[in-house]
Amino acid sequence: MIAFVIMMTGSRAVAAPTPTPTPPAPATSDAGNTVEPAPPGSIRWSVQPAGANGPDGRKEFSYRDLAPGTVVHDYVAVTNFSQMPVTFTIYAADARNGNGGVLQLQPAAEKPTDMGSWVALLKTSVTLKPNERVNEPFTLTVPASATPGDHTGGILASIGVEESGATGPVKVDRRLGVPMYLRVTGPLTAGVAVQSVSAGYRGTYNPLGGGSADVTLIVRNTGNVRLNLSPEISVNGLYWVKVAGTDPQALPSLLPGSTVQFTVHLDGVYPLGPMTVKVRVTPSQITSLGLPAAPNTPAAVEGEAFMWATPWMVILLLILGTGAFFLVRWLRRSRRGRQQRVVADAVAKARKETVEELKQKALAAKAAAGSST
Repeated sequence: MIAFVIMMTGSRAVAAPTPTPTPPAPATSDAGNTVEPAPPGSIRWSVQPAGANGPDGRKEFSYRDLAPGTVVHDYVAVTNFSQMPVTFTIYAADARNGNGGVLQLQPAAEKPTDMGSWVALLKTSVTLKPNERVNEPFTLTVPASATPGDHTGGILASIGVEESGATGPVKVDRRLGVPMYLRVTGPLTAGVAVQSVSAGYRGTYNPLGGGSADVTLIVRNTGNVRLNLSPEISVNGLYWVKVAGTDPQALPSLLPGSTVQFTVHLDGVYPLGPMTVKVRVTPSQITSLGLPAAPNTPAAVEGEAFMWATPWMVILLLILGTGAFFLVRWLRRSRRGRQQRVVADAVAKARKETVEELKQKALAAKAAAGSST
């Protein structure tokens, strides 16, 4: 709910000009909770479900089993905990799944087309004095054309402040909101589909270590009820040897008809060339708000992608090792050849010297024989 209770800030937002400081007001009670007053010059407010007399303890607006054409009357409380008057814009908006599946309400500039357009507020702007609250009535009318299943939106109270940007002043819409969950009567179906899976590998300089992989998948809610998703991802090498795997954080509240794209990072993926990334997504229905489950149990769905992880450092080491092997072999052969040439030269020289010595001895013997005659 905190992630939903939007968007740009927590419970505190900062206004542009700083007024003359006033003494701090005592702590104020807000639906049984003690809320400290905002420091001078800042703005703090709350938005809560309420009755005619103020906040009633609900955390969200939840309506179930409403038939098309049903009209609901309810209240939203906006409380100003600032030490100065503040003007709030109050409006309803549709919900959607943002980046990574985060549930958020559409910007104020976008016109709602679903549940946000079913809400009619008596006022769209209120100015509240310090520590003042307004219990604003609104009417929710389910149109006759409303489709069965879950619809999600919210009611927000926002202020516009001017902040410094890179190119000059920028107007920022700071807002807080309360989620609205509504289920229209009719046939319920639950299901998801993996529309695509892609993967990319990033290597490492460590030849004995693994690199990393980024796996991106797109999942669509094909039913008409909200679903939580639990993904599982594994990376397999040749012969389906599992190289790496992870069970990422579950994705909560995928809205009917919505598509979410998210990326999971895996470390320790050893490069084994051709690899297969397998994805399994297990959906589960949301019944926390007293909502009955759809009659069909949504089945787990799978998808896969091919990824090539080239072990460049291993290949480089193999090339260097092979080159070193042949270099050493060549050096050994070269040295052995030089040694053989030295031996051959020595043998040839010794042979030549021996032949010359024998010739000299033969000539000397011949000359001695001639003189004796």
